[in-house]
Amino acid sequence: MCTNLVLYLKNDIFAKLNRMKMVVVSSREFRANQRKYFDLALTNDVVITSRSHGSYRLVPVRESDTLIDQTTLEAKIRRGIEEYEQGKVHRMEEGESVDGFLSRMINED
Repeated sequence: MCTNLVLYLKNDIFAKLNRMKMVVVSSREFRANQRKYFDLALTNDVVITSRSHGSYRLVPVRESDTLIDQTTLEAKIRRGIEEYEQGKVHRMEEGESVDGFLSRMINED
């Protein structure tokens, strides 16, 4: 049941990776052409390398990204554990599709 969700997410991730290309540039090249690499990072994986500082991946922050501070994250995790212990969980039904399961979860709340 949960295996279907994992396979769905795994296939989605691999499909996105296959569409992307990795571009590796030195920190000097990045500094000289920042605009170019910011634009490139919208559709490609951009890795910036530095002998003294290691490598970094340039990732654009999107509106759909969730940025959360440590305190809020810990509070959400504690609440999730409490809900689990109280039996407030969603279970995928036998033969239920991933889309059906997610739709049912959204409509239950």
